[in-house]
Amino acid sequence: MNRKIVLSVPSDINYLATVESFAELLIKRYDLSEDERSIFSRRLRATLNEAFVNVIRHTPVPENALVEVEFELNESELIVRFPDWGRGLKIEGFYPPFPEELIGTDHLFLKTIDGEVHVHVESAQSLKLWFKEFNKNLTPEKLLENVSEGGMGLSIIVKTMDEARFIWDEQKGHYLEIKKNLGSLK
Repeated sequence: MNRKIVLSVPSDINYLATVESFAELLIKRYDLSEDERSIFSRRLRATLNEAFVNVIRHTPVPENALVEVEFELNESELIVRFPDWGRGLKIEGFYPPFPEELIGTDHLFLKTIDGEVHVHVESAQSLKLWFKEFNKNLTPEKLLENVSEGGMGLSIIVKTMDEARFIWDEQKGHYLEIKKNLGSLK
């Protein structure tokens, strides 16, 4: 059974706790052990925190806009979609929709302290994000050489969820879609 629930909150950082608390209620709908619930709760809170902050701080949020976070509960996965009022990610000089020659290609998006976030152009409207870890034996000095400004939040999202995509839809606009596989719904 699929259920879609939309949580609308003002585009104000003070509503972050509301988004996180709402997600806690949804987690209870899945058949998870206490350990699984605890681990997933921490990961989901970190992910929602980063996605909500990114929407507010890094996209041109319309005045008095509501951030409508869509939660989709499927039998064994949770899908969360965050709006993005920006132009989308620029790949090789193009914003979505991407030209045919970019479809199927991979691109480095950003470097973080422990790896790189890459994007795969799935279609003219969709980018799938993935993480490539650096050698775990690097010294702290070498790790710091790899860091670019910003992007830690996006790397947390990519590393803690099973899938992350930026999608452009003519009706919905741009949005970040994240998925996590879970136990079955209660």
